Amino acid sequence: MPAVSSRLLTRLRGETAFTLTEMLVVLAIIGLLVGSFSALLSTTIRHSTEIQEQDVTQTELRAAIDRLAAEVRQAYSGDGATAPIEVATGTALQFLSPDRAQPFHLRRIAYRVGSGRLERAMATSSDTDGAPWIFPALGAYGLVVDSITNASPFTYLDAANAPTTVAANVRTVRISFTVATKASPGRQYTYSTSVSLRSAP
Repeated sequence: MPAVSSRLLTRLRGETAFTLTEMLVVLAIIGLLVGSFSALLSTTIRHSTEIQEQDVTQTELRAAIDRLAAEVRQAYSGDGATAPIEVATGTALQFLSPDRAQPFHLRRIAYRVGSGRLERAMATSSDTDGAPWIFPALGAYGLVVDSITNASPFTYLDAANAPTTVAANVRTVRISFTVATKASPGRQYTYSTSVSLRSAP
């Protein structure tokens, strides 16, 4: 028993430690672990940012399309004899639509797409007594949604469901927006709808 105690005390009093080689190996392993954890954390944060931006972009775009579709659906010139669509191109749409007042004012609503941005402007008639309606100049264009990647989101059909570029002949407006997040521009999403005018001559 004294011999065992002596050997134990000898080991406890010993000054042996890790060799330099062992320390370098341990440091290398720790470095690998820290690097792997940092890469994993960075990927997780980036992915979380992409998902958050995607959700925001999709929510904004859905709201924009819903509003645009509702406005186009109720397009009206004020007399039923004049076409309510004034401009109909692949990147611009301008039309007339009444407000909710009684008697109503007529609104001139314009949308345009450029540089990845959907913008909207509006002017409200100063009179309520019918044609000829008196409009001020369009107000300043305001941003509706950005990150749009397709060049021509608007297409049009006439009464026979044939494609048309003549504003007076438009009876259906097809709207299709493709968007991509800034964090992941290669990942794109498309949202489309088709709107038929309720009032057309």
